[in-house]
Amino acid sequence: MEPHLPATFLLFVTSVSGFFFTPRGPQMYPCLTYLERNVRVDCDFPATYQLPGPYCEYRQDSRLVGSTYPNAVNLVSTDNRRRANVTLVNPTVCRLTWAPLADEKPYTYTCRVYQGSEWKENSMAVHQRLLPICSAISVMFQSAPWLLTLVMSLHVAAGPLSP
Repeated sequence: MEPHLPATFLLFVTSVSGFFFTPRGPQMYPCLTYLERNVRVDCDFPATYQLPGPYCEYRQDSRLVGSTYPNAVNLVSTDNRRRANVTLVNPTVCRLTWAPLADEKPYTYTCRVYQGSEWKENSMAVHQRLLPICSAISVMFQSAPWLLTLVMSLHVAAGPLSP
């Protein structure tokens, strides 16, 4: 019993710290699409199930480039409407797909999420040359941190079963 005490304590601390240190606002995960080399920024936000919403919008250096909010299309410039696509890919992830110009300048992207009666936002500086290629495994671990915790704790759960 005693050899498993440190591992059990570690599992407890991991689960408790995940609860207390869960981000309260949107989290952003930028990458480059494989073929088109478009900038993709996923904005993962906690579900609240408050109405109206959720709606989201993206800004690039404080300039609105796309939104899922009704009638916000009128506020987006024509050039940005052709180069940007903002969608809700599931109830808690908003995605910007941006066709960048050849200038490769770094930009600050801001994701704003509207749920109920409040906006929550997060910003991130993104340089196109430094972004990783979007991959299925990185997206899976970004959207499901519980899976990473599960994989890391399997040896602790299997310990008492071994002879």
